[in-house]
Amino acid sequence: RDVKDRVLELNKACLRLKSHLEAHPAVARVLHPESCPKFRALMRPGAGHGCLLSFELKEGLTKAKDFYDSLEVCKGPSLGTNFTLACPYVLLAHYNELKWAESCGVPTHLIRVSVGLEDSQLLWERFKYALEN
Repeated sequence: RDVKDRVLELNKACLRLKSHLEAHPAVARVLHPESCPKFRALMRPGAGHGCLLSFELKEGLTKAKDFYDSLEVCKGPSLGTNFTLACPYVLLAHYNELKWAESCGVPTHLIRVSVGLEDSQLLWERFKYALEN
């Protein structure tokens, strides 16, 4: 019944997390539909970018493992939950073709996040802790 309201909040929460990640010195890049001209061209008027983003850490796989293990959110691919989920998407989706994914510019240590409806500041504090430990 409240899907339109929830989707608007998820979009806002994802953009807030995106901004924090882009400003953090440990993050190499953030992938989000807001930065994709093709996505923007297909967007309906008044629509949002969704609640998914991916990011890569500057220190690669070792740092990504440490980050993932210390990140205090639920782990797994998104199936439409209201709470934040994180997963090592490339390892899950392309485990048998990691070299191919790398050749396409998609590193094995990419972290995918489906942002939920938690308090944005508390969520960022969890990410910041994991990034800095």
